[in-house]
Amino acid sequence: MHDAAGGFFLFMREENLVNDNERALLRYVVEGDIRKSQQQAKIVLEGLTTVKDKAFKETCLRTLASKSPTLIELPYNLQGLLVAEDSSAFREDRFLIRDSEKAVIDKMCKTRRAALRLQEMGIHYTSSLLLMGEPGTGKTELARYIAYTTNLPFVYTNFSGMVNSALGKTQKNIGMVFDYARKSPCVLCLDEIDAIGTRRGGKDDVAEMNRVTIALMQELDRLGNDIILIGTTNRPDTLDDALFRRFTFGHTVRPLCRDDARTLARLFFASVGYSASETEIESLLNDTSQYYTASKITNLCIDHIIDWVASQEVTSCIGKV
Repeated sequence: MHDAAGGFFLFMREENLVNDNERALLRYVVEGDIRKSQQQAKIVLEGLTTVKDKAFKETCLRTLASKSPTLIELPYNLQGLLVAEDSSAFREDRFLIRDSEKAVIDKMCKTRRAALRLQEMGIHYTSSLLLMGEPGTGKTELARYIAYTTNLPFVYTNFSGMVNSALGKTQKNIGMVFDYARKSPCVLCLDEIDAIGTRRGGKDDVAEMNRVTIALMQELDRLGNDIILIGTTNRPDTLDDALFRRFTFGHTVRPLCRDDARTLARLFFASVGYSASETEIESLLNDTSQYYTASKITNLCIDHIIDWVASQEVTSCIGKV
């Protein structure tokens, strides 16, 4: 995919083509999102209609068809509810591990080994972690890294998209997600768990959502020792107390300090082969407030690279993306 992308970008520069579709393709490639890169590349290629472009277009389409995405194919009834990824494709070279996160990662690796040992002894134990923190701080990415470190598939669901207004449908969706996760070892990430597991007993309680919270906790109790459970939330104060207690460990992912933001920018630029000067990096940091999140710094780096690709001749670093 990367080699095809490099050739395609060179073609874009030779033809002086950098429109919104090409910029979107550049973003997906730099982000390392193979599935979206493939989809966007096909959109751009379909726009090439001249006889001159025909051979190039056919070659690129064949290359795209031969490259397997990192996503694991799901049954039809789970598409839209779950994403399953091969964690071995995680970009460790652009992931910043602070001491606080390193301690959490080490702890989850140790409890994973302990859970498997307890399984041999006939003792039920699921290693579980609740990641808290403001949006964009990197909670889901940390969960992905834990999957990568433990060599497990990463199974991800966003609970905000699982809620269905039809009576009983949300509970059915939850049941299907957990039935799939129990089939084989994985890291199961329940993103935005507060969308469902809110505290019961308030005056505005909805009976259906209370039943959903109870159903969720019952499914959590049925998870096996070979699964690592990770929940994420930016509203831990709203979580049901009984649900909160089902997570063995909790960790708050905090925004980056300026030094960490600078380090993350260096890592990201290095991961795509872009030689950024310290002046460029400082300029990027000055473009944002003193409040740095991993997603904000990553997006600034991506925008910078896209602007560079769109305005300069493509060099060999594109092939490394």
